Amino acid sequence: MDLLKSENYLKILLFTEIYDCGGVDTFLINLINHWPNDEDSFVIIANRNYPGLDIVEDNISHPCEIVRHDIPLYFNFSNNLLLPKFIKKMISPILRYIFIIFHIFAFRKILLSKKTDFLMVINGGYPGGDSCRAASLTWGLFSRKPNAIHNFHNLVVKPPWYFFLQEYLFDTALSKFTSNFVTVSRASADSMNVRRTIYTKNNTTYIHNGLNILPIQHEYPINIREQIGISPSTPLCLMLSTYEPRKGHYFLFQAFKEVLKKVPNAHLLTCGFAFPHEITQVEKYVRDFQLNDNVHLMDFRKDISHLLSNADILLVPSQAYESFGFTSVEAMAHKVPVVATNVGGIPEVVANGDGGYCVEKTDVCLFSDHIIKLLLDKDLRVEQGEKGFLRYKRLFTADKMAQDYASLIENTANLN
Repeated sequence: MDLLKSENYLKILLFTEIYDCGGVDTFLINLINHWPNDEDSFVIIANRNYPGLDIVEDNISHPCEIVRHDIPLYFNFSNNLLLPKFIKKMISPILRYIFIIFHIFAFRKILLSKKTDFLMVINGGYPGGDSCRAASLTWGLFSRKPNAIHNFHNLVVKPPWYFFLQEYLFDTALSKFTSNFVTVSRASADSMNVRRTIYTKNNTTYIHNGLNILPIQHEYPINIREQIGISPSTPLCLMLSTYEPRKGHYFLFQAFKEVLKKVPNAHLLTCGFAFPHEITQVEKYVRDFQLNDNVHLMDFRKDISHLLSNADILLVPSQAYESFGFTSVEAMAHKVPVVATNVGGIPEVVANGDGGYCVEKTDVCLFSDHIIKLLLDKDLRVEQGEKGFLRYKRLFTADKMAQDYASLIENTANLN
């Protein structure tokens, strides 16, 4: 196996397969911009239809080459296949794995041509993007460099019975060619126990996400409050999330209906990436709960600091598969208190009375009670905002996260 370069710098390859905007964009920007060694450089390889890649490219300041590839991916192929869902389900146990084997060889040239020293795969979850797993295998088989780190950003999913054999074989192969599986929270790392082949090797760990305090990018011609037609003093709650069902919009609207009984002038703004069918469903919830006058739905926005600077509370009503909750850290960094559900890794970020409150994911009453108390008590909002900021500075800065990843890569390279 080739050793790493003798010079005091590395060229690090980051490979990902993502189809929306969100936490992975924030992770990439903060990881690269706060990397502790200025001499190191990065290459990102990603699917061309990853919409967040433009955001990453616009916001990174550290040396980084971005490569958008057009290699056919199963996700795109399956979505464009004009067949009934049950037929897709029948052929996927074979077709999906044919794609992975194809990827192992298809990615060989593009991965090796950049002459990088180390690979970290950044996967939305596990198994997540099939090309992410293929990239780790390609690197292990052909690079003659230290085995890759496989980074994943959501809870691990147990394979259904009709995928079990295929997943067992690929998990076994990936374990051989992966030095570490690293994720974003203890809860997410523990979820690897549904993949015993990987879990029993004791090489799954976690590094909490971190971020830099983002300044308000520029003065907006229209303040968000003006845009949705409310005054500077109107109570405003904010939700920053995709519109997937697991993110808990239905639960949130149940709670917000209760909030309006005590704070009738409160408003709720939700912003995030959505597929058409998802936003249609959430719009229906708004109508069903008769919240049209107080709830505002918007697409994904880049001006997170601007939104948070105008919000009184951040709401995180997730119901499933929440490995960390980047938006909670963003809120704490802006001294905005958080009310969240205790799903997955969220309790590791949002601690009761230390920047906000974390409640059972089914407890609509307690969730709404915390919102009401914060909206009616400015001193409490300020107190929790200050506590959240101190918690952020202690645990979730971009510098801390980047240093932890740099140390992991250095240790992994030396062990290999």
